Amino acid sequence: MGRDLNNSYVSQERDGVAILPVVGPLFRYANLFTAVSGASSYEILAKDFTSALENPDIKGIVLDIDSPGGEVNGCAEFANMIYEARGIKPIIAYASGDAASGAYWIASACDQIIVSETSALGSIGVVAVYKSRDEQTAQATEIVSSQSPNKRLDPESDEGRSRLQSRIDTMAQVFIENVARNRGVDPPKVIKDFGAGDVLIGKKAVHSGLADNTGSLEKTITNIPDSKPNNNPANKPGSSFNHEEKRMDIKMLNEKYPDLAASLIAQGQQQERERIAAIIDSESADGRGPLARHLAFETDMAPDAANAALKAAPVSKPVKAVEANNTSGFERAMATVNNPDIEPASDEQEENIDDVAQRLASYQ
Repeated sequence: MGRDLNNSYVSQERDGVAILPVVGPLFRYANLFTAVSGASSYEILAKDFTSALENPDIKGIVLDIDSPGGEVNGCAEFANMIYEARGIKPIIAYASGDAASGAYWIASACDQIIVSETSALGSIGVVAVYKSRDEQTAQATEIVSSQSPNKRLDPESDEGRSRLQSRIDTMAQVFIENVARNRGVDPPKVIKDFGAGDVLIGKKAVHSGLADNTGSLEKTITNIPDSKPNNNPANKPGSSFNHEEKRMDIKMLNEKYPDLAASLIAQGQQQERERIAAIIDSESADGRGPLARHLAFETDMAPDAANAALKAAPVSKPVKAVEANNTSGFERAMATVNNPDIEPASDEQEENIDDVAQRLASYQ
C-alpha cells in the first residue's frame, strides 16, 4: 500500500512513484456521483497529474486504469496533457481491468501501456444515444427557429440520421487519429488492427499493438528507474524510459504564456538596473570609474563581487587636462605624465662653495 500523494485528491505515492486511479465511468467534472460511486473525473485526474509532474520527489507516474470509458468532453484535453508531458518523467498506463473507449484514449497518450493477461483494451469509437420523444409530445411542443433547422435533428428521418451519423463519424475520426499519433502508427492500422470498436484481451492486445507488454502493477512500479531520463527516443511508445527532460526556451514561453514572459522580462530589466546602480554608485567605485563601468556594463558580476574587485584595484590619479595650445603630440603626451618629485639635497650633503669653485677653476 502507498501513502496519499501531497497536494492531490485521489492519488497515492509508492517508492517515489505517483499512482493515479482511473476507475469507473469517466466524467468531465467532479460531482456527487464521482464522489460516492467510484467514478472518475478528468478535472480531478488532470489536477493530480499536474501535481505529480511538478513534484520533485516523484520520479514517475502510473495510471492504474479500470474503466469502460465515459464522456467525450474533457477526454481529449486530458489525453493531450499527458502526451505533451512525455519526456519530463516516465508515464505508464497499467490496465488492471478494462481500458476501453475514452479510458484507452487516455492510456494511449502514455509512454507505455502495460496490461494484465485478462485486461480488455480498445473499444475505439463513438456512440451516441438519442431517445425518442414520443411520450413527451403529448405534453410538450418544441418549436425550433426557422433559421436553425438542424438544431433539432430527427434521427428517425433519413436526413436527420445522415447528419447525426456524420457528426459521430467526425468525432470518431478525431479519436482514431489521436490514438494513431499516441501509439506511433498510421490511422489505417488503428482501424484495421485495433479491434474496429471491439476490445482485445491481454496478449492479443499486445500482439495487435494496442499495448506494449503484459505485467503487474507492482512490476510496473519497480521497473521505473530512479534516475531522471536523459534522452528522448522521439516520444515513441513502447520504448524504454530514456527520455530527455523538456526545457522551455524564450520562444516557447512567449508563445504559450505571453503575459508571464512579459512580466519576467520586466522583472529582469529592473533587476539589471538595480545591479548596475549598485556597482556604479558604490563607494568602492570612487576613483575607479572605468573599471566600475566595465564591471557594470560588460559583465554579469553580482554587486558584492564587483565591489570587492573594485576595492582591490588601485585608485586612479586624476589626469590634468591638456591645454589645447600644446604645439606637439609629444608635449600633449608628456602633459599627462606625472612628473617625479625632485627635491634639493639636504644641507649635510651640500658641498662647500669654495671646494666647488676650486674644482671648476681646474677645468680652465
